[in-house]
Amino acid sequence: MKHTMRSVDMSKHRVIKCGVDWPYDATPNCKRMITQLERNEALVTWLEPNNGTVKDQFPAIRIREQFYTMSLRMMKAVWRHVRLKKNFVNREIIPHVGVKLRIPEVLLIEKMRTQQRFNVSTERTRVSFNIF
Repeated sequence: MKHTMRSVDMSKHRVIKCGVDWPYDATPNCKRMITQLERNEALVTWLEPNNGTVKDQFPAIRIREQFYTMSLRMMKAVWRHVRLKKNFVNREIIPHVGVKLRIPEVLLIEKMRTQQRFNVSTERTRVSFNIF
């Protein structure tokens, strides 16, 4: 499966939090560059549609003065360190700007799905071993 990045039309979006430019010649979606993305939120620019809300925000990466969307694989690398703890809130306050998502909504859904699979396995284990 090919992971493509799509160009973002900046006339329809506003920057919520600006990241630094991608400093490498190779594109960030190729497998060998994923390690450069790992836990590196500084590379991420958060965008919001002009008429959108916090829920509509999404991460982008800036390559040579152009913004591109990020694939799920790229998002997983950047936010690999984020764990969904009991009181996890997917919002954070950015001074002088307002509220920003902590992690992309699509990644939050994926992390919740993975966590649910783990929770089901744990429940199955409890039942099979009568651990209550």
